[in-house]
Order: sequence, then structure tokens, then C-alpha cells
Amino acid sequence: MGEAESKRNQLRWWLFNLAQSHAIVICSVKYQSNKTSQDRPLQKIVSSRWLALSLLGATVRLGFGGDLLTDSPLFREKVVPLLIERCFGCHGGTTVEGGYSVADTSLLFMPGESALLPVSFTNIESSELIVRLISLDTSIRMPRDADPLSDSEIDTMRTWLRTGTTTETGQKPISLVDIYGKSRASPRAPTHYANSIPISSLLLSPDGRFLLVGGYSEVLIWNVEMQVLDSRVPVRGRMISDLRWAPGGKFVVASGQPGKFGVLEAFDFGERKPIAAFGFSRDVCTSVAASPYRDELAAGFSDGSVTLFSLETIKPRLVSVAHAAGVTCVDWSSNNNRVFSSSLDRTAKSFESTDGKLLFAYADHERAVGCVLDTQYGPVTLDETGTLRVWSEGEEVRSLAKRDGLQQNVQKMVTANGVIYVPDKDRIRRFTI
Repeated sequence: MGEAESKRNQLRWWLFNLAQSHAIVICSVKYQSNKTSQDRPLQKIVSSRWLALSLLGATVRLGFGGDLLTDSPLFREKVVPLLIERCFGCHGGTTVEGGYSVADTSLLFMPGESALLPVSFTNIESSELIVRLISLDTSIRMPRDADPLSDSEIDTMRTWLRTGTTTETGQKPISLVDIYGKSRASPRAPTHYANSIPISSLLLSPDGRFLLVGGYSEVLIWNVEMQVLDSRVPVRGRMISDLRWAPGGKFVVASGQPGKFGVLEAFDFGERKPIAAFGFSRDVCTSVAASPYRDELAAGFSDGSVTLFSLETIKPRLVSVAHAAGVTCVDWSSNNNRVFSSSLDRTAKSFESTDGKLLFAYADHERAVGCVLDTQYGPVTLDETGTLRVWSEGEEVRSLAKRDGLQQNVQKMVTANGVIYVPDKDRIRRFTI
């Protein structure tokens, strides 16, 4: 966010508080790039008396409640999970659609590009936040292209706005992700598994002593030698789509609820405790891969995008809209210069890890590509027809060799020392290039 946009958001927040508490009607304020024109609208609308109140960080009363709107148990335990799981993917994660963000407790109340106030305490039902949730017009209703909130979830939003209706202009904004991480109730992992569930992800520890298995809202860590359950690690999503090791004794979990939200979480393996949650999206993250040399992570999403995250800052460094359909697999090159991705759109691609520039597209697949891996002989892909291909690169990108007749499914494979291991019905097949 640039300096001008930051100042504009701060100004919107201040004017919002004044409008709510002193019944000043402000439709919209246009801003120019020079400082002189930015100051003039303020002088016309707001007197020096109101300016002094704002600068002193005076408490501004909104409505009839007595608790801080963003400091109630209802907000922390019910509202924030709704905003993170149903809204954050489009309004606070790697994208901020419509200029409206729910990233923190300040931005939550700031108007977006429409200049309409998200919350009106004089008439809760006319609040843009509520209007967007209950509208029958699918072009207006949020979340867009997803299931609407249930009646009970909408009632939770209404109750929150009615019972906690004061805020403080001098209050420091708090990240909703931080609130979510601290107050999120333990996931609904079963006490025991009465029935078998599909295992969608496996991860073997570097020393081979432990096996990490994706369960229902948890990662189960098994002691391989003793063949006993070592520990159960709760995660935020119901379905775990991928597990990967990261530098510094960490493992990363991609989980979520299909069609609702997705999240990445980093855990300390030694302590079996969470470190950070990041990469919130509107759908599950489908694949993750750690950089071999940098403290970075590549993540593929069901909207076709690939995002590179810094594990040091837990923030996205690069977002690339790589595919026309969901990403199925991501991988780093051995020299760390490239990131590979495969997709349901029947292609695999490679691009620069520094700036996201597309380098090569591997496009001769008949069906969805389940996996792409970088090897010393070139990229290798496995598609839904059960065909394994090795690719050349250069002026002409083409398949150098292929092996078909494998299990027809969208699935992943692994490689080590020039050998490729591929699931095939009831066995694992081993190929050398």
C-alpha cells in the first residue's frame, strides 16, 4: 500500500468516526496527488474543533453499547472466524477486491471503492456489511461465487453490531489473523476414528523416525519404529491437502474447507506447536513446496494462482496467476531459480522465482496434470491418463520420452537421485530416466 493510499485510509477512518458520532453526512471525498488539494476538503467539511478531538485520540461513542466493538468475546470467538474463513480470501489475503479489507480492526470499518460505510449504527440493517450478506441479488451478495452465510451466522453479525457499539479513534489496529490464531476454538477432530477416512497427505520426517498423516482437522504424528501414535496436532481446516518440511525444523500444513476457505500453517516439529498462520484464501491451498536454499515457500491454489511466501515475514512476496484452473502441484528447481506448477487446465509451467516471468509451458497433455517435478534430466509430468513424460526445454518445448499405462487419476509422485516413484493401483512403481 502506497503512502497516498495509507493517508487516504486513515482519513476515511477519521471521517467515519466523526460522521457516526456527530451525524455529519459525508457522501464521498475526492483526493488529488498534491498535498494542497488533499487538505482543502477537510477544511470545508470539518472544523478545527473536530480536528483537535481526532488528534487527541478522543473516545468516540457509536450507538448505545458500552464495550469496544472489536474487544468483545463475541467478536473474537464468533465474528473473526467468520470474517477470516468466509471473507479474508477476497478482502484481506493476497487480494483486496473492491478496495475493502478486513485485514485488521481499523480497515474493517473503512469504506472501499464504493465509499459506502460498512457499518451504520443508526440503522444496522442498512449497513453495507449486512446488506451484502443478505441480498438476494447474486451480483451484490457476499461471499461472491460461494455459499451464502447461514441465518445463524448472519444473526451473529447483527448481534455483534447491536451489543458492542463503541470504538476509540486512538486504538491501535489489531490484525484479524492474530485474533483468529489466539481465540480460534480447537478444531473438531474426533476423539477416535470410528470409520476410515481417505488419507490425502503423508510426510516422513528427515530422519525417518516419524510419519505425519493428514487426518480430520489434525495432523497425526506416528512413531514409525514403535508403531504407536506419538501426538495429534490440531489445524484450522477440516481437510488437509498437503504437508511439507520447511527449514529450521518446521513443517507446513495446507488445509481448509473446500469452497469456503484455505490456510497455511507453520509448526515447530520439536515442540509440536503452531508458529504462524498465513496464506488465507477463498478455497483450499492444493500444494506447497519449500525452497531448497531460501526461507521461502511456494503454494498453489484452486483459483489457478501460485504465491511465494517469505517464511521469515510470513507474507506473500510474489503472486502469479499461472493457470486457467486449479493448481495441482508446485515444485522448486534444484538451483532455486525457478518454480514449477501443474494444473487441471492440462498444462504444466515454469516461471522465474524472482519476478514470476513465465519461462516454459508444457502443454501436450490430454487430461489434467496431477504433478510436475524438476529432475536433473528435465521437468517430468504425470497426467490423468496415467502418462509420465520427460520434457526438453529451449526454443522447442517437447516431450522427449513418455511411459503410459499407469493408474488413471490426478495424483502426485516423488523423485530422488534421478529415480521417480509413482503410485499405481496397489503398488508403487519405480522409474529411472
